[in-house]
Amino acid sequence: MAPLRISAFEVPPGADERFLGEWTADAATVLYRALRPDADFRFVSIGPGEASPRGHTSVYEIVREDGKPDTAGGVVVINPFEVADGDDERFLDGWDRARTVLELQRGYIGRRLHRSTSAADFRYVDVARWSSPLMFARALDRPDFQDAARAIPFRSHAGLYLPVS
Repeated sequence: MAPLRISAFEVPPGADERFLGEWTADAATVLYRALRPDADFRFVSIGPGEASPRGHTSVYEIVREDGKPDTAGGVVVINPFEVADGDDERFLDGWDRARTVLELQRGYIGRRLHRSTSAADFRYVDVARWSSPLMFARALDRPDFQDAARAIPFRSHAGLYLPVS
């Protein structure tokens, strides 16, 4: 798969309509809106192209993939991680451990882990598909997932998203 541009946008509460009115992108780019207004990033776009100066943007390559992340429906979990250069192995070990727990849970559909190809605010962005917010929440409440998540000591910004139609 070709590299992708992933952009995370900080949009203040109540400014969604203004942001959407100014939004322009090609047909291959998907714009996602957070389900909750308190998400760190109200909007995230994923599509082909070069990094742009708008939002927290970088070009990413896929480094892990499993399941069927392109399945229609459900909810998308987008989780940018702040990982310093040199911490890749530690991050990937922890991420793999958490993924092993999550992929066995009811409602899990698939995921892709992306790594920035250059310096970026978020070295990794995890994009996962779940059947529903409820199934995702239940998976996060499991003690085995909570143990695995402690192995990822990096700041993250997870949110639940749906594509903007």
